[in-house]
Formats: sequence, C-alpha cells, structure tokens
Amino acid sequence: MDIHFKISVFFGSDNPYHALWILTAAKLFSRDDGSTPLVGFNWSNSVNNATIEASSLVRKSLGLEGCIRFEHHITETYRSIVIQPYNKRDELLEVAAKVPNISAKHEGADPELEARRKHSSDILDYFRDKSEVIASGDWEYLQQNFLDKVEACNTTAEKLTKKGIGVIPAQHLHR
Repeated sequence: MDIHFKISVFFGSDNPYHALWILTAAKLFSRDDGSTPLVGFNWSNSVNNATIEASSLVRKSLGLEGCIRFEHHITETYRSIVIQPYNKRDELLEVAAKVPNISAKHEGADPELEARRKHSSDILDYFRDKSEVIASGDWEYLQQNFLDKVEACNTTAEKLTKKGIGVIPAQHLHR
C-alpha cells in the first residue's frame, strides 16, 4: 500500500523521546527506496527548540531527514485551541537555521492583530458548513481571518529570507 500521512498537532508530540518512538516506527515501515509513509510530523504547541533540535538528530541518523518534514506551528487561531498570545516566529528563526526540512505553519494572524478583530480566528470555524457560515453573516469575517493568516505567513517568510534561510512555498496547496 502506497500511502502518505502526517501526524496532527492534536496528537500532542512535544518531547524527543516520543519523537524517537515515532521516527523509529517510521523507519520500520520504510520502503526499499528509504521513503516512509510518514511525510509530516506536526509538533504540539508546547514544543520548544531543544526538542526539535534533538529530534532532528534522530531523524538524520535514521536517514529520514529528506522524507519527514517537521511542521512547527508559528501562529494559531486566536480562539478555542491554545492560550494566547501565541507566536513562535522568533523561535523558528533560531531553529530553522539549524534544522533542515522544517515548515512554518500559520493557522491564525499575529496575536496583536487578532486582538483587534471583531471576529478573531477560531479553530471551531474550520468545522462549520459553508452554508451556515454564509447564513450567519460570518463569511466576511472568515475571509479576513484567512487574509490575516496569509499576512502572518508572508511576514515569517520575509524574516527567514532576510536571515538567509531559504523558503520553499507549498507547491500543491491550491488546485
């Protein structure tokens, strides 16, 4: 069976020992060409750079550095998931200089902007039906939340680039 999957942030991995177990399992299920079904490893929102760096050494030693992307949440939705303010951009700027194949996930805007919005981003909005969003009058709010998230992502990309760290945008994000 040729499948690819990512571990969700909801899974809650936030320490190098757990990452060791997950990466070892990924290696056990690797194919003859060295690839593995696990292609993305979302870290818990409580992860720190020391954990990512230690886990990166494990990932490299197992030959999975090019196969499994570490996915680090830089911003989150403002409501219903984590305590705000939440912005790990400065941490990313440090760790991305040392750890290859890491992505910067943005689920919300920078917290300072979110705090000023009439309808700040909410993880529960992800699970609403489009017709209900439109009927409730929230469509424009959700559009603004999306644009704010894009702005946060662009800010991160700009700061990484200024620091000399390469940025590769998601190639198949929209079809």
